[in-house]
Amino acid sequence: MIIDFLTTGDFSLILTRVYVILAMWAIMCIAVCVDLWAGVNSAKARGEKVYSGGLRRTFAKLGDYWRIQVMALIFDLIGSFIPWYSLPYVSMLVTAAIVLIEGRSVWENERAKKSQVAKLPDAIRAIIQCADAKTAEQLLEKLKEVTDDNKQVF
Repeated sequence: MIIDFLTTGDFSLILTRVYVILAMWAIMCIAVCVDLWAGVNSAKARGEKVYSGGLRRTFAKLGDYWRIQVMALIFDLIGSFIPWYSLPYVSMLVTAAIVLIEGRSVWENERAKKSQVAKLPDAIRAIIQCADAKTAEQLLEKLKEVTDDNKQVF
C-alpha cells in the first residue's frame, strides 16, 4: 500500500486507511463511554452515590486502550509495506477485542442492576420506617419471600 503510494503519488490509498483507523479509535471511545453510562446507571439503581472515581478510572482505561491502539497502528504501518495488507487489520482486531471487553462490562452492570442486591436499599429504608410491630411483621414476611425466591434461583 505504501509502495503503491510512493510509485503513483495517489494519496487516497493512504487516506482510506487513515479513515478506517480513526473510525476504530472513535468506536473504542464510544464503547468506553457506553460502559461508563451503564456503570453510572447501575450505581444509581442500587442507590449508590456516583463519585468522580469512576470517571478517573474511565480516563485511565482510555489511556490504556490508546497505548494498545498505537501499538496496533505500528503493526498496521509495517503491514502497509505488504501488498496484500490492504486495510489496518490489527487495529480492527484490537478494536473488536476492546468492544467485547466493554460489552461484557455493560452486561455485568445490567446484571448487577437487576439483582436482589439492588433491592437492598429499599429494604433498609422500609426497616427504618417501621413504626409498629405489625408493619415490622409484614416487612419480615416480605423479606422472607425474597430470600425464598433467591433460594429457588440458585
